[in-house]
This record gives sequence, C-alpha cells and structure tokens, in this order.
Amino acid sequence: MNINKEAECEVVKKQIQKTQKDWIKYFNKKGEKMISAADIYQLAKEENKGLIESLQKDFKDMWVITSTRVIYNKDDLNAEIIHDADSTIVKPKVYGNIKIPDYGEEAKENPDTEAYLQALFDTEDKIDIILKILKRFDSNKKIYLWTPSQSSRRDKQIRSVGLDFDFLDRFDVDGDNWFGDYCGFSRGVLVSSAKQSKKSEAKK
Repeated sequence: MNINKEAECEVVKKQIQKTQKDWIKYFNKKGEKMISAADIYQLAKEENKGLIESLQKDFKDMWVITSTRVIYNKDDLNAEIIHDADSTIVKPKVYGNIKIPDYGEEAKENPDTEAYLQALFDTEDKIDIILKILKRFDSNKKIYLWTPSQSSRRDKQIRSVGLDFDFLDRFDVDGDNWFGDYCGFSRGVLVSSAKQSKKSEAKK
C-alpha cells in the first residue's frame, strides 16, 4: 500500500498580486477571461449581492486590476479603451477616439465624463445611471476619477484600469496606472465556448 509521507493539512490560501500585464498572461494560461471594468459594472447593475460584497472587500484591501486598458494619445486628450486586452480567450472590444480629460476629482455629470464612463464600462447608460450603479458598491463613498496629465501621457501612453476604496472614503476609478508596474488583485471569468468564438464589434 502507498501511504502519504506527510500528515494531511489544509492549503493556506493567499491572494495573489500582479500587474495587468502579468494577470493577462496568467488568465490566458488558465483558460479564463480576466475581469474587465465592464464586467464589474455589469455585476453591480445586475445587483449580484454576493459578488458585490466580495469585491467590496478587495476594493478595501487592495486595487482590483482589470483587463481594461487605456492607450492615451501623446498630443491630445483622445484615447483608445480596450476591454479584455490581449486576451486569447475572448476577442477584445475596442472604443476608439474617446476624449478623456485630465481627471483627479469627484465624478461630475457632464457630456465628456458621460462619454468616457460609457466606454470605460461598455454601457449606453446615461451618466446619472452609471454613477448610481457604481454607488451600489458603497453609497457613502464619493466616486473619484483619475487619469494622467497630458505631459504624463506623452511619457507613458499605456495604462491599466483599476478600482479601489481609498483611505479618504473615496471609490477610485483609476485610468492612470502604468500597466507593467502597478500591482493588485484580479479575478477570472469563465465564459462559454460560444462567447469565446463570438466576435465583438469595435466601436470607433
């Protein structure tokens, strides 16, 4: 008979922190889609209580890094937003020529912010609805938007989108993180083979 050489023990689970670049490789290898900003918005819209509560804890403990990527222009405020960037599991979805102002403030209801958040969360919802849905993660926190300055965009164009609760009781929606350096938690998304093969139309 074969008897185990060691006594039985439980595996201690420890959350992993990676950059967007490394998370994408990780989930591609695992055969899962990496969670996007659009996925997070959709689960809040569907009022998925279990996932909302689970993400609330991650937002409190660390950044949640998504597969949503922003590629900023060097010389103007336009940018390209990509959901499921570099995924080999699903086809990435692209929004091109989106004006993204230099944000570092509480989200306001205006046309530029509406267009930016519609692309960032892959939705046609109006700005008031978007902010109301994001508030489902914490109704007491102010929603703050962060994007790089124009000078910073000239230096580094590729950024990852992350979300967190900061120590100032803000819900940060951050499009400012350098995709190869900034670490955080993330999640995989299981998709059907039909969805994997279905082409996503790019919006220009």
